[in-house]
Formats: sequence, structure tokens, C-alpha cells
Amino acid sequence: MPICDKRIYTGADCISFTTDEMAFSTTINTVTINTVPNEILISVLSTLPTHSLLPLVAVSRRFCSVILRILRQRLRRAASLPDHCLILECYHPSAKLSTPYLYCDYLYTDGLEPSSPSSSPPREPADGSAAIPTLGMMYSHFRPVAQDENRRARRRYPRQAAAAAAALHSECPSQDIFLDETELFSQLCTVTNLVKMGPRPGLFLSHVNVGEGVMRVWRGWLAANAADAGTADASLKAPILWADASQDVGVRFRVTERREVGELDPVLLAVDDVDEVPVAYRLEFEELVVRAGRLLLSVEHSEVQEVTTSGKAIVIALV
Repeated sequence: MPICDKRIYTGADCISFTTDEMAFSTTINTVTINTVPNEILISVLSTLPTHSLLPLVAVSRRFCSVILRILRQRLRRAASLPDHCLILECYHPSAKLSTPYLYCDYLYTDGLEPSSPSSSPPREPADGSAAIPTLGMMYSHFRPVAQDENRRARRRYPRQAAAAAAALHSECPSQDIFLDETELFSQLCTVTNLVKMGPRPGLFLSHVNVGEGVMRVWRGWLAANAADAGTADASLKAPILWADASQDVGVRFRVTERREVGELDPVLLAVDDVDEVPVAYRLEFEELVVRAGRLLLSVEHSEVQEVTTSGKAIVIALV
């Protein structure tokens, strides 16, 4: 039974409302997006891909906070690369076919793991104003390693093949740099791919390019970092060589000067003639650094690519 019956007269018509109906109508009119519980908002926004979530950050501070929570959960999952593998190709332009690719083992992501060498995880501000720049500066760190399937020495370029074979037998993979007289720098082409491994080596279910570019390695940079590597301070880390202008992918090397057996330093050498002496250095791969946001988008692209191909695999044949 209705508690009270209120009538509203509009000309000849009469509309009747009960007190319960009016209270329900008032409640409907006061419901806004800010009154929706976080659990429902997270459930709705979690169905959207990352590239669709990013424009919604500017809707409100609450949207920004909820979306950042979703993105951090996705970053934590994507950084560990479940069912995926990161492959690094780093080679001199003349030794593209003779340089084997390297698998990369996951180490940590800045601000996600408490054991990471970086600072403490970034605090999420109440208004979400400074969270977006912090999220964009997060990087995932990987260690390049050589696998048994690519430990074959290619003989197309004997000099580089011999160096690659020697590096594969060592614990840390490396790349040799040779600079002749008056040669101020060398170049390394870098290609980073995200793949999903198939049932056998060389068979990939999906393949996404994370980044590629050319790193210019200068003679002065090599000499300075080789001198720093010989110091007793083991806490010093070599700077990162970035493969692109946006600094999405970079490699950290440990530089050591390479000397052939029986090679001697010149007896008389002027200071101005230092750049005219042939030198050789060995670059040991310490870390591969990938921007976490770029890695997340690559993982999502890989999942979409795997569904789209409908079971068709990508086969990469090694010459």
C-alpha cells in the first residue's frame, strides 16, 4: 500500500505519484559517474585496450587514478613476458648475416619490484597529476644471453664469425668493434622483437617489432668507458646507448680494450695522433633497457596478432 498519494493536475489530466516512486526518481537523477563504485569502474575500463585507455586519463582525477591502477597491473604482467620472449639483434652493418641474435632474460622493472636497484615505487598522488610522467619514465631491464640454437659460427665473414664464435663460448655475449686509422666511430644496428615461441626452435606464433635503430659508437666514448671499466669501483655503470631518438630501447655495454697476442704500443706517439691509431674494443652486453609502456603495447599487439593469424605460425629460417 502506498504511504501517500500526491496528485499533479495538468489541465484536464491528473497524474498520481506515490512517495516511494518520487524517492526512486530523485535517486536516479542524483546518480553520476562519481557515485559509481571503483570496482564497477575498474571492471568496465579493464575491457578496453591500453591505447584506448590513455585518452580517458584526462576525463577526471578519479578516472586518472583508476586507469593508472589498471596500467600498473598490466605493466607488471607484461614486463615478466608470460609465454613471450624478447630477442635482440645487434650487429655491424657489414655483419648482419654472421651475427647471431640473443634471447633476453627478464630482470626487473623500475618501480614495480621492491628488489629493483632503482628507487622506491612511485607514490600515486591523490589527484594523479604527477603519475603520468612517472609512468612514462619506467623501464624494464633484461639480460641478453646466447642460446644453444644460435651458437653456430657463420663463415660468410671470417673475421666477425671468429669473434662471434669466441663470444658465444664466454659467459657474457659480446660484440667486437674495430676502428682503423682516422676512423672516428663505428655503427651498430639494433633490432628488438617480441615473439611468442612455437613448439620448436625457429617457429614463432607471433612477431612484433618493439624498436629498431642505429647506435653510433665513438672512439672517444670507447676509450673513456674502457678506462672506467678498469677502475676498482664496481658500482659504476656504463651509460646506455639508445637505439632511437625517443629513447624507447637502449643497450648498456661493458667496454674493454682488445689486444692481439704480441701487439705492442707504439714507442713514439704524439698527442694529436691518438685518433690515427687502429684500435679494437670488446662490448659485453650487460643490459637491454626497454620503455615499459612500449613493451606493454607490444605485448597487447602480439596477443591480437596471434588471434588474427588463426594458428598460422611465422617461421624464421637461420642461414
